[in-house]
Amino acid sequence: MELNCRKSQLGKPGKLRVKVNLLYRTPHIHKDYEISLVVDGTLMLINPTSQTQLNAGDFFVMNPFLSHELKARTPALILSLQVSSAFFSSCYPQIEQIAFDTTRILSVQNPDTCNMVRSLLFKLAYTYYGREDYAPVKCASIIHQLFFYLLTTQKHHTVLEKEKQAAVTKGTRIWDILRYTEEHYTDKILLSDIARRENLDLYYLSHFFKESVGISFQNYVTRLRCEKARQLLLLSDYSLLDISMICGFSDPKYFNKGFQVQYGCTPKAYRKDFQNARLEPQQKSMLTTQEFLSESASLVTLEKYISPKELLTEPSLF
Repeated sequence: MELNCRKSQLGKPGKLRVKVNLLYRTPHIHKDYEISLVVDGTLMLINPTSQTQLNAGDFFVMNPFLSHELKARTPALILSLQVSSAFFSSCYPQIEQIAFDTTRILSVQNPDTCNMVRSLLFKLAYTYYGREDYAPVKCASIIHQLFFYLLTTQKHHTVLEKEKQAAVTKGTRIWDILRYTEEHYTDKILLSDIARRENLDLYYLSHFFKESVGISFQNYVTRLRCEKARQLLLLSDYSLLDISMICGFSDPKYFNKGFQVQYGCTPKAYRKDFQNARLEPQQKSMLTTQEFLSESASLVTLEKYISPKELLTEPSLF
């Protein structure tokens, strides 16, 4: 689960998030560009056609409406920026039809690129969370620098208007389906229910969902329920049977099977390991179940990974 330090308007449409101790994020999409840096730890970036291991120092660029999933064996720290194409409407409206060709950039292969993106993202976070004078102006400037750097160094292509509209229509439908499912995962929810709601043929929707998200609808629902159950295992004293029922499983055996596949152990073993864990790992696991972190805590967390000298040094884009 991710920790959102703050969902902020950076002058125009945009969100700056610090995902602390992320263990798992179900398949999801954003309507914006997403640029995420792995600050600490290792995770798998999974999309419908591929999966890539990302280590500390690597980053990924996600085009709007592209489904992706994040999974880590141990808690990872991620600094993430989401920016709507509308942010650039007054200076570069053409970005509405631009898509980056490569979604993940590895520091081993592209150390200079990763260092530059790291520097700009940290400056952006430090400026915002540090409440510098005229912070919104400086944040907007850094975002423009970041996208200027990516556009001039990373391969991208222009999407035809017809293709763009098709992608938006497809992405919006998936976004609505995922949101509806997350709001109703505790109920008995079937793909046939979604098909009726969307006025779509069941066979078509089944293929459409798997093609868009990379897994079947039932698999997605199971993963979502297991993640919600994992949080209850850590933060409540509910019995396993109660958690199974609360999270929408029709039978505890489906809960156990799905949890085993997703986390590599049974729910009972997961809770026991947490209860027996040393304090620091236990605190980390607890953090993965929270939704917000204060701005001061966000700043303290990030300051552990960057020196004051590095923050004061202006990056040379070329």
